[in-house]
Amino acid sequence: MRIIIFKRPSWRNIALWGILLFVLFAYRENVTSVFSGKLKPIYSASVNTQSIGLTFDISWGEKTAEPILDILKKEGIHATFFLSSPWADKHQSLVQRMVAEGHEIGSHGNRHIDLNTLGESEIEHEIITAQQVLERITGQNVRLIRAPNGAYNNRVIATANKLGYRVIQWSVDSLDWKRPGPSAVVNNVLNGIRSGGGAKAGDIILFHASDSAPDTVQALPTVIQHLKSKGHTLLPVGQLLSEANSTWPPESNLKEKPLTPPK
Repeated sequence: MRIIIFKRPSWRNIALWGILLFVLFAYRENVTSVFSGKLKPIYSASVNTQSIGLTFDISWGEKTAEPILDILKKEGIHATFFLSSPWADKHQSLVQRMVAEGHEIGSHGNRHIDLNTLGESEIEHEIITAQQVLERITGQNVRLIRAPNGAYNNRVIATANKLGYRVIQWSVDSLDWKRPGPSAVVNNVLNGIRSGGGAKAGDIILFHASDSAPDTVQALPTVIQHLKSKGHTLLPVGQLLSEANSTWPPESNLKEKPLTPPK
């Protein structure tokens, strides 16, 4: 009869296993995506500058966009506006003002629906329909997209990339659409929803310029002035990406540049 004796693991091994389990739990989403092949949009960038991407989403509304443009013009700031094509088509003069004042136009899709609920051909239709409208109005090549409601999956990202787009999320959320009050919007951006999560170099800030976010107009000047005082430069996402060494999370870096769009 053979007797098997199990050695008691050393404290060092126990500690190493403990650290591994902690990392797997704490970063389970990233670990899962690495091993499952899950694609990710761009949340932020790694830069050697103090640049921060400033973005605004618009899908509806008549009152908020123009005051925001006035603030950005006064502060000498350029940003990326992610526009839904029906809103852009209805407000062409305002969109053309954005372009004339140096802002970047990105796509926020056609219908404001979750793209991750659609098949590939439907996603293509939504993206191409919006692109045709936005490029006709702006004269710009529109190659950045923010999915409505931030809803994405592998199919959304792969389809957008095939059409020549980079999918952009955000790393700093103002939560302005919740109408928490201007001071709360300022705090969400400068200090973060969670402690220590405020805007820093390479981040992408999400605001809305729809009428659903009236607090943004009052909060924006304070945010801009504070970030400027810290040495940060606010700029469009496309310019931020041009300065980037890489993007976060790593799964968003699978292709350094989007594919050439089909003709």
